[in-house]
Amino acid sequence: MKKVWILAVAVMLIPLAACGRTGLDSAVKKGALAPQFADTKLDKEFLWVRGIGAANPDFKSDTQKRALSREAAISNAYQRAGEFLKGAALQGKTQVENAVVTNQDLLTQINAVVQGGEIFSSEYLEDGGCTVIMRISRKDMEKVGITLPGAN
Repeated sequence: MKKVWILAVAVMLIPLAACGRTGLDSAVKKGALAPQFADTKLDKEFLWVRGIGAANPDFKSDTQKRALSREAAISNAYQRAGEFLKGAALQGKTQVENAVVTNQDLLTQINAVVQGGEIFSSEYLEDGGCTVIMRISRKDMEKVGITLPGAN
């Protein structure tokens, strides 16, 4: 009876475990970058963006390498998120007769949303590099008028 109970609980927990997954899978395999991985994903709730960074190999301290590679990865994630949002939003929002004003307002809105992105996870590589996954809420994007296509 005890085995049946444990099995029943395990079966119920499988869907819950799947809900806790991030929008992007790990890009780190055996301590190095995997041969293939996704950099961005748009789902029902979030835009997920990966950033990758490396520190100067001349640094002697592992802590310094890790800290600086993480900062580089975060910067890369912000850049990728901005590029994704600018490309998607400009296609849907630019008005020809007022393009300069609309674009400037839109860029300001995009920058504000990107700065509000949450660093969801960080992973370090054996060589001191780092990957981060950042997520940006669709609700935050919609608050400033950025509407993206439906979820994958």
